[in-house]
Amino acid sequence: MFVLGLAACSEIGTPNPRLARGNFSTILIDPGHGGKDNGGTSGSRMPNALREKDLTLDTARRLQIRVQKAGFRVAMTRNDDRFIELDDRVAMANRRGAGTILVSIHYNATGNPSAHGVETYFWRADSHGLATRIERAVVSEAGQAYGGVIRRRLRLTRNPEIPCVLVECAYLTNPDDNRRAASPAFRERVAAAIADGIKEEYRLGDAGIPSVPELHAPLSKASDRYAEGWLKQIKNRCICGVFPLAAVVALSL
Repeated sequence: MFVLGLAACSEIGTPNPRLARGNFSTILIDPGHGGKDNGGTSGSRMPNALREKDLTLDTARRLQIRVQKAGFRVAMTRNDDRFIELDDRVAMANRRGAGTILVSIHYNATGNPSAHGVETYFWRADSHGLATRIERAVVSEAGQAYGGVIRRRLRLTRNPEIPCVLVECAYLTNPDDNRRAASPAFRERVAAAIADGIKEEYRLGDAGIPSVPELHAPLSKASDRYAEGWLKQIKNRCICGVFPLAAVVALSL
């Protein structure tokens, strides 16, 4: 799972350029969560007891092997079970700069057991093609249901200064997805599919990918709905004296 990152309206401008073919040579792989942060968990009613942080690291290591074999340089934000702040992950990406893409690996969890499939998130326009190709590959090669290529303002999709995507590979809280995620063979297929999506984007760039419209609102519509509900809860707590109202005003900018 991911954490929503809000930012001031003034940060919105013209979308970043589309990604040209052969425009990157290094893959920064980010296994989500780690250490004290388990990420999503399957809960007690699912077939397998799973923790997101374990699956993300396993999938990331499999992806690392595959993209290295394809000739890319590879770096990992973590190689073991350690906690890394989101802002530190962003800083790692920004230090690498041009010629690098960031692929963040996650597994989803929700209170709705019917939610299933793979979802790929992006924010920057130059990440749309990469997100689209990865989503399509995981659906076709790993057999996951199509959850969508979603433009959403998350800390790991908005703040890096390089092309970046966040892949939610499966829902740990869906019985079928849970069984798949528990299987090393499935995680290998997911890693292979993500690698194929990366290779296709390298080979073709954004050719054939629909354009991303310019945004004039502070958040994508999906994020607006998410943020509005979250801010409403916070505002209600402010009325009860739980949080200072000034904090809500700052978050609402």
